[in-house]
Parts: sequence; C-alpha cells; structure tokens
Amino acid sequence: MNTFFAHLALSLLLVASFSLSARSVAPAATSPEGITFFRGSWKDVLAEARRQNKPIFLDIYTTWCPPCRRMAREAFPSPVLGTKFNTHFINYQLDAEKGEGLAIAKQYAVASYPTGLYLSPTGALVHRSVGYGGVKAMIDLADHVLALSPMKPTLAKGDKEYAKGRRDAAFLKKYLKTRQELNRPLSDVLDAYLDALSEPELSQPESIAFTAEMIQSSTSKAFDFLIRRRLYLPSDLLTVVTEAQQRVISRDFNRAVTTRDQVLLEQIITNNERLLTAINPSRSEEQKQTTAATYRQSFLQEQNIITDSAR
Repeated sequence: MNTFFAHLALSLLLVASFSLSARSVAPAATSPEGITFFRGSWKDVLAEARRQNKPIFLDIYTTWCPPCRRMAREAFPSPVLGTKFNTHFINYQLDAEKGEGLAIAKQYAVASYPTGLYLSPTGALVHRSVGYGGVKAMIDLADHVLALSPMKPTLAKGDKEYAKGRRDAAFLKKYLKTRQELNRPLSDVLDAYLDALSEPELSQPESIAFTAEMIQSSTSKAFDFLIRRRLYLPSDLLTVVTEAQQRVISRDFNRAVTTRDQVLLEQIITNNERLLTAINPSRSEEQKQTTAATYRQSFLQEQNIITDSAR
C-alpha cells in the first residue's frame, strides 16, 4: 500500500506543479431517531471506540427475555435516547446465547437480562446495569455514568450543546478543535461549520485553511468545498489544500481496504479524479481509466494480503 500511495503522491505533486506553473502562481443538524447500534464484530467495536475515544454501551440480551423485548420496543427507538447515546457512546448489542455473545457475556460475568455494560474505549468495565426501568431511567443512568472519572477523558466540551442543536460558527469552531484533541470524528461537525458560515466568510483564507486542517474524509461536504475553492487560492494555501485532500483520499482508501468496502472504493476513485481534474483539466480519458484501474488493482492486492495474513 505504501508503494501505491508513493506513486499516487508523486503523480499528484507533478500535476500540481504543472498547474501552478501554468497559473504563475479537506450524525448532522437533525436529531437521530433512536439509538444507532454499531454493526461489526466485537473486535471492530473496540477498534472504533479507540479511534473515536468514545465509551461503549453494550446491551446484552436474550430472545426469550420479556424486559429485553420491551426495552427494544420502547427505549431504543426513542429520539431522546438516540440523541444521548449516539452522541456519547459507541452502541452495540449481543445475544448472550449466540456467536460472540457467549464469550463476551462470560467475560463480563453477565447472569441476568437485559444487562447494560458501560465500558471505557479499551473495553474496561465502568458500570453495570441490570433490567429495564424506562427511558428516563436510562437517560439518568447515562448522565451518571458519563460523570464518572473514567469517562471524563472521553467527553468533548460542547457535546451537550451540539446534541441540543447549537450550530453557530464560533461554537462549532471551538467544538471542532476540542474533538480533534480527543481524536473524535469531525466530518459531520465540520460540514455543519461550513453551513454556518456566510459566503464572505467561506472565501476567507482562514476558513479554507481551517477546513484543510480539520477535514477527515473525501466523502464529506468539506471535500467538495475545497474542490470549489481551489481556483483562486494563492500558491502556498493551494499546496496546503492539495496535501489535505490527498491525505483524506489516502485515509479513505485505507478504510475501504480494512472494511472491504467496494462502494467506498468507487467513491474514492470518483473524488480522486475530481481532484486530479481540478489540478489538471487536460487529463485524458486514458489517464483517468489508468488511475481508476490502479486503485482497483491495489484494493484487490491488499485484500489478498489481509486474507493470507489471517491464515
């Protein structure tokens, strides 16, 4: 993968140099509808919790448990609970009698259902709740857990205000910096920040440089924003923007490989081509097809490497 990106980086720099000489001169305002549960293996959950520096809410249930069914029917679809739990936790469910649930239930000594486990990003048990006492009780318990000292390093200042719908630009800028310090995802908040700026503010070099610093994905509004703003940037800021866009394309490709996500791969190919074409509008159809084929071939090669290493 390193060879592949070294080649792409060199290509980008060459095209960028050509372009510069010719010119002379990187969840959302709406409320969630219920708790969103992470999909993937337990190993994936832990990796995502560490990546976001977020605690885990683990619901361990059985199919025959009446309180489990009531909680699933009554609590999990609640928008109020969704706002609270989606903001502050990586949420996950396991059937205690199937698959990984057997080992995880044993690991955490679960004997009654439903059991809610509140875990640190590393999987350490912080708090255990047994049974279901209603939506308000779950909200009160979440507030209690989040106030415990092991959880405080995972909380971004401003989480509560953002969850309530605060979207002014000054607040969002500070909130983005805090989330960045805690290694929390930034894309949705960054997109909201751009939506909050006026057109004159969007044109300011400070806004463009800040976006380049914060951008985390090529599938975000922020990537589109930087594409549109490239044309009239001074050379030093254009270099910063190009490096930021190249960085997130590389990051997205690594994520596509890890998750075996071919849909994301095709999005990356499209966005990378948009960037290359913005840098050099004279790119030929053959060049475009060659770049796309290189991405797809590298993706398949990385899948084979992952498969071989797992044997």
